[in-house]
Amino acid sequence: MTSFWTTAESNEVKTARLRTLFFWGLIMHASLISTSIFALCFSSHAGAEALLPVKPSPYLVSAITRNMFRLPKPDQDLVLLSAHRGSWEVYPENSAYALQDAWNSQIETVEVDARITADKEVILSHDYRIERESTGSGLLYNQNYSQIQQADLRDRHGRVFKDSQGRTAKFLTFSAALDLLAQYVADDGHGYVMIVDVKGAVDDQDPTDPIELTQRCLDILAAKKNPQLSKAVVFKLKAKDAVDIGTFLNRTTYDPNVIGGLIIVENPDDKNVKDSNNDPHQDTIYDQWNVAPFPVQFEMNQFYKGDGLQAYFDYVDQKQGFATYHESNYYPEGVANSAGKCCFGHNSDPTSTAPGGIVPDYRGDPEMAIVNRTNLITTDWPDVVGDMLRALGRRNTSELSR
Repeated sequence: MTSFWTTAESNEVKTARLRTLFFWGLIMHASLISTSIFALCFSSHAGAEALLPVKPSPYLVSAITRNMFRLPKPDQDLVLLSAHRGSWEVYPENSAYALQDAWNSQIETVEVDARITADKEVILSHDYRIERESTGSGLLYNQNYSQIQQADLRDRHGRVFKDSQGRTAKFLTFSAALDLLAQYVADDGHGYVMIVDVKGAVDDQDPTDPIELTQRCLDILAAKKNPQLSKAVVFKLKAKDAVDIGTFLNRTTYDPNVIGGLIIVENPDDKNVKDSNNDPHQDTIYDQWNVAPFPVQFEMNQFYKGDGLQAYFDYVDQKQGFATYHESNYYPEGVANSAGKCCFGHNSDPTSTAPGGIVPDYRGDPEMAIVNRTNLITTDWPDVVGDMLRALGRRNTSELSR
């Protein structure tokens, strides 16, 4: 693929070119909106009712996103937390219960996973096969929503979940998840944020186009006609799925003045990660998103201190915010998981000669997540990581109330 620019161009030239592209992208939005087929995007299924009590948020949505997308400073006293797939230590991941429990625990953001069914319903699911998460089976993208809804969700131990009233949990549609979030977003600006991790195709048979899926989510969100809700939603894509700024803006109606924000997962391949001399300027995708004419947050998941990503955290030309991810070794995603097709065995010994080309991996160590300058930590253990941040004086949530 031809680079959007040459690395010899200055950041000022790159920024000027991107501003021009950004305005052209806004013009293209009108065309995209007029040609969107809402019948494919708008869910006809009933909205979600709150399964747990809705506790008001002490935080302002604008303060959450402002702190999320600022340039991190070494001495900042607030690192945001995001509950990975909700509170799934007790409740099924990505379920209404898990989302509500995280927000009721005053975790300011929750990250959910968006995938699409055969009949174009957007639902929350990390895996593309549904055996681990539920009593169902088979490929999610080959099944209609009505088939998916026959399954009951499991907890992280594989047990079918039932609440105190004997109710089971079902796969949640993206539309229903928005309806839940809307119950926490108040007219006075208080509320919480939902980060939507848009999942791409996992094999040659999977028809998912992550940019098209992003647009479907944007259409569903727009159909809610709730500007405050839109500001409480942040989208997250892998850099390779977002392609480049021009493609993303021209193929979606994403408007940074309307939506809460955009996270780009920009992790170099393993070869670069292992190269401590890696130069971020050699990463042309990262280089252009770094000077995007609107706020972007990079999620950078280091394997170990001093790996190739260290150059990104220490990058003197950094213009965007940083996030990272603490992956628990004790949860199902912490071990090889063919159902998720995203994970590998962890090994925290840098001298390991483990077979299979396993890269030394410290992401299961919460200390790894808090040593770098970062605005946001996505974690399976928001309570544990929160306590560690408070001990370091980096969890001053009073900033979220002003």
